[in-house]
Amino acid sequence: MRKMYLAVFLLPKPMPEHKGIVEVIRTVSGGDFKSAFVGSGAIGYVFTSEHLPWQIKFPRIIMNNDSFFISEIGKDFAHQNLGGVEGWLKSHLHNK
Repeated sequence: MRKMYLAVFLLPKPMPEHKGIVEVIRTVSGGDFKSAFVGSGAIGYVFTSEHLPWQIKFPRIIMNNDSFFISEIGKDFAHQNLGGVEGWLKSHLHNK
């Protein structure tokens, strides 16, 4: 069963390997994802996947000081000023 997820990555020291994060998200989502935010040392994605959060791996991409959090998005959530990701969330919630 496909579920919606939010993945947040805290990357204190940007590294070339971090470019692989989006490729992992693209693969596990089958291309059904959207960048939620990009900030200084942090990025986030919303995506759908049949994988459970602990099954999603980032080998040789997440370094020692990096951290990430992946959580399911339910029908109840709050947001403000999310731009393009707001439409992605609404379209996926209406399709459930």
